[in-house]
Amino acid sequence: MQSRIAIPDDPISRFKSIYQALEKDRRWWRGSARLRYAAMAAVCTEGSPATIAMAIRGIDRELKDASPWNMDVGSYIRFIIGSILYQNGDTAKSFIKEVERVRKMFRTEKLRRALSMEMMAVLVLRIQAGGGTISPQTVRRFREIYDEMKQHHRWLTGPDDFPACAILTGQEGSPKAIGDKTEQLFSALRARKFPNSNPLQTAANLLFLADGTPEQLADKMAKLKTEFRSRKLRISQMNFDELAILSFLEQSPERIVADVVANRENLKKIRPRFDQGTLFNASVGMTFVKMFDANSDMVSMSRAKTVIDVQAVIAAQQAAAAAAAAAAAAT
Repeated sequence: MQSRIAIPDDPISRFKSIYQALEKDRRWWRGSARLRYAAMAAVCTEGSPATIAMAIRGIDRELKDASPWNMDVGSYIRFIIGSILYQNGDTAKSFIKEVERVRKMFRTEKLRRALSMEMMAVLVLRIQAGGGTISPQTVRRFREIYDEMKQHHRWLTGPDDFPACAILTGQEGSPKAIGDKTEQLFSALRARKFPNSNPLQTAANLLFLADGTPEQLADKMAKLKTEFRSRKLRISQMNFDELAILSFLEQSPERIVADVVANRENLKKIRPRFDQGTLFNASVGMTFVKMFDANSDMVSMSRAKTVIDVQAVIAAQQAAAAAAAAAAAAT
């Protein structure tokens, strides 16, 4: 695969231009949220906004056509996956074929079924393999790391941890060493009054890739939470993954939060209006891209971009579930 990653000088303007290009072809009865998540995932993609929008829509159709009837994950996830596939020079047909193949290996390893999370895990593993096929050894390592998670948190660990587990599969260290460090991160966060929860486990798994000791990273995440609250912005458990993303940054919590707040005010002007979850998610994403050290090695940037992509899928999954719940309540 040939990567199309390019770090923009002005992430929020780049986001707006890609989102507007996607909006041009939106049917009036379709919502905008899926387009916003796709635009967020595409912010670091090279090419004109029109070209990117056309490619994402094309891959979305190809994913739908190439997927068997029992493998439709819905437009929220498809649009993000389409954006990431295009950015990494992959195709829908090749990806779906690999998903079908790797899911059989997941069953051999006795992993639970969860289509959208399995699909995202395969996407991450495929990127880590440079677009090549995912080996049985990789899937075995994936399962061993997942088992380590369950050793520490039997009742919290489930298929929603598959994407983060896929990221961890590509990191150095034995499954036990990786599990021990994520548990150290989890414990450090708990010591700072973060509630015992699945979102906290996700945050700890993402923080594994950040530079710093568990104590330093937990301090950074706690200070970010305090700073948001000082600005009257409520941070729920569903925002813990965004706090983890921001904890990668070297800037002070005050500077980071000020930039997120500024982005939030800027994005509020876009119509149709953002829901609050998508607004915060987009604001955090723009801050991360802007503040991450673009002069660092591309391995670090690629690793960080993978974390952003996974976090975007988690957010889109939450948004899709909320939309489905709202629709069910309305009927």
